[in-house]
Formats: sequence, C-alpha cells, structure tokens
Amino acid sequence: MVSRVPSKARPQLSPDLVVAAAAQVLEREGFEGLTMRAVAAQLQVQAPALYWHFPNKDALQVALYDHLMADLVFELQGRDWRKDIFDMAQQLRRHLLARRDVALLLPHGFFVGPNIMGHAEKILAILIRAGLAPKDAGYAMSTGFSYVITWVIGEADLVARRATGHDGNDELAQAMVATGAYPHFAQVIGSFEAGGDVDGQFAFGMNCLIAGFAQLIPER
Repeated sequence: MVSRVPSKARPQLSPDLVVAAAAQVLEREGFEGLTMRAVAAQLQVQAPALYWHFPNKDALQVALYDHLMADLVFELQGRDWRKDIFDMAQQLRRHLLARRDVALLLPHGFFVGPNIMGHAEKILAILIRAGLAPKDAGYAMSTGFSYVITWVIGEADLVARRATGHDGNDELAQAMVATGAYPHFAQVIGSFEAGGDVDGQFAFGMNCLIAGFAQLIPER
C-alpha cells in the first residue's frame, strides 16, 4: 500500500503580516527593492502565497501606504480653513519625508483604505464647510494631494543627491548662467539663499493653490 503524502498547507499569513513585512522591505531596500519576491523572502514563504491576500503589487502598495499613514494625525487650529488646509499639507509633507520612498507607493488613479479615507474625510469636511461645492472640493483635494506627493518625491531626491555633496542640476545651472545668456534666470538664482529655500518654495505653491480654491467659493 502506498502512503499518501499530505499536501503542503497554505502558509498561515494575514494581510497585516504581509503589509508589516512589506514595510520592513521598503525601509531596508527602498521602492526599487519592494517586490513580491522580496516580501515573501522576508516572511520566509514563496511569493505565490502572498496572492491569497493581495491580487497584485499595486494592491499591496496601496495597503502599505495606508498602513504607514496610520499614525498621521492632523493638528489644526480650526479658525481659518485656508490655514487648516496649508497646515495639513505641511504635516503630510513632513510625515512622508520621514519615511523612505513612501510617496512612490501610490499608483495612478483612485485608491482607498481606512486611513486614507479618514484623512480625505477631514479634508473634504473643511473644504465643503468653507463653501466649495462637493465636486469642487473633490477636485481641490485631489489637486492639493497631487502637489504634495509630487513635491515630496522631488524633495526626497534632492536631499539624497545633496547628501553625496554633489548636485549636478545646480552645477549645470550655475555654469549656464555664468555665460550671461540668461539674465532673468540669473536674477532668480541670485534671489535664493545657498541651496535654495525649499520650505519657501513649497509654501508658495501651496498658497497659490489655496488662493485658487478660494475663488471657487460663491460670494455670500
């Protein structure tokens, strides 16, 4: 009689365990190293086991982003909606910059998660109470969020390059301005402190967006 070899049981994983492992991989390897195979190796399982919980890498990335946003708590004054939206943008920016490559996790398109939706609900409440129509409030939130995410990706890259003591873009710009062919650009460069006023540039862009949002509020 031939004995039957029991089939290997499916790994006892959970979405939370997979996301926690993905967070470790992201912190250690960065976004480029965040693969289903790497997460599986962190858990000491085969990659196909992860697909019981996440149908693809995009789904895992959104869940990981939502997980990493769990400890973001907006601290607001509540006196002026403009100030509240600006403060939320600054707090989101600092939160994302404190973690490696988090801003790169989100795919294009709409994404949801309990923490993401909670933050969105707070933003929309402020905008709608300020007088924006629901549709305009949605557009404003999406525009502002895209600005912060894009800014953080660029700022993190700038910090990484300057950490090496070398920024090819700055050096090239200085060399081109020195030719005298770009006098207006020379005035702009001269107006910045050494290394550029990154905080001031972020604030300028965000304030421009908020001023635009304010124009959508009907006069009362």
